[in-house]
Amino acid sequence: MLLTIRQAKMDDVDALLVLTAQLGYQSTRCELAYRLEVILSSDKHRALVFQNNETLVVGWIVIEQRITLEGGDRAEITGLVVHDLARGQGVGKQLVQAAISWAHSKGLNKVAVSSNAQREGSHHFYKQMGFKQKKTSIQYIKYI
Repeated sequence: MLLTIRQAKMDDVDALLVLTAQLGYQSTRCELAYRLEVILSSDKHRALVFQNNETLVVGWIVIEQRITLEGGDRAEITGLVVHDLARGQGVGKQLVQAAISWAHSKGLNKVAVSSNAQREGSHHFYKQMGFKQKKTSIQYIKYI
């Protein structure tokens, strides 16, 4: 089976929309297309997809180069999803490894990721990938 990790492209919007919904996030096609266009035009972001030999996109990851006053430069995985039917087959692991390679190519030596407290499977996944839990936090949001 031929498997490919490649840069996402605008033609992937419909597949990304399906995968994003599986993660529990609802977006319109227009909203997702706009977000993808912004990410693809940024040299601080990388959006990758995992495509199988049937040209089906079965996973995606987005990683971002960030800088904070207290922590300096780092890369942060801002989203990762693997199709329900492709989980447990190494898709997520390969996407994370590709994202880490991108971070390394940018001269970064840290990759961070946050995971919803309810997604216990992802906690185990990231620990298996060598990530260490740094903190527990509560996210607040204010719509304006």
